[in-house]
Amino acid sequence: MITILPLQKVLSAVAVVYALALILVILALELKGINSILAAFKGAFILELFIIVFVVFWWRKLWSRYPALNQWVYPDLNGEWIASIHWNRGKQRGTKTAKAHIKQNLFRLNIELVSDESESETLMVIPKKDSESSRPMLYYIYRNESKQGSYKPLPPHNGAAILKLDHNDLNVLKGNYFTDRATNGHFELQREK
Repeated sequence: MITILPLQKVLSAVAVVYALALILVILALELKGINSILAAFKGAFILELFIIVFVVFWWRKLWSRYPALNQWVYPDLNGEWIASIHWNRGKQRGTKTAKAHIKQNLFRLNIELVSDESESETLMVIPKKDSESSRPMLYYIYRNESKQGSYKPLPPHNGAAILKLDHNDLNVLKGNYFTDRATNGHFELQREK
């Protein structure tokens, strides 16, 4: 999610706020007669620890308490999803059902797609918002491998997709994909409730 925010500006803002907070702590300690930079750094360490714990563990609680953050920042996509894979290989067409496991935090997003015949792992996922509509989307690059003992094992292949969240339902992801085996199609993912 942090990739949809301008990282350089976010880091600059955090650095400025942090420096100002440290200066205020030093000034407050000097007004109380405590003239120790060490005390200021202890206070800064506690502040850093709080920020790290919040970012790692409590961000989802904040998102669930204030659902508007799903619109303002980026939706929480964590969870199990049912995927319908509509594929085209030359003149052959078909549909395959799979289960998608999406794991997300403020810094990373990962999608694992598992069907009865294959598994795919994420090589790269970039969350974005459309510059005009602010519609959340994912640029997704993956590697797919046949499961051990599958009926018709195929060599591993790479694929790419652009998945967009439905305008009215944050529990639906859809998008087209293509692979390096000259196949293509589209994904439809529905979050399990």
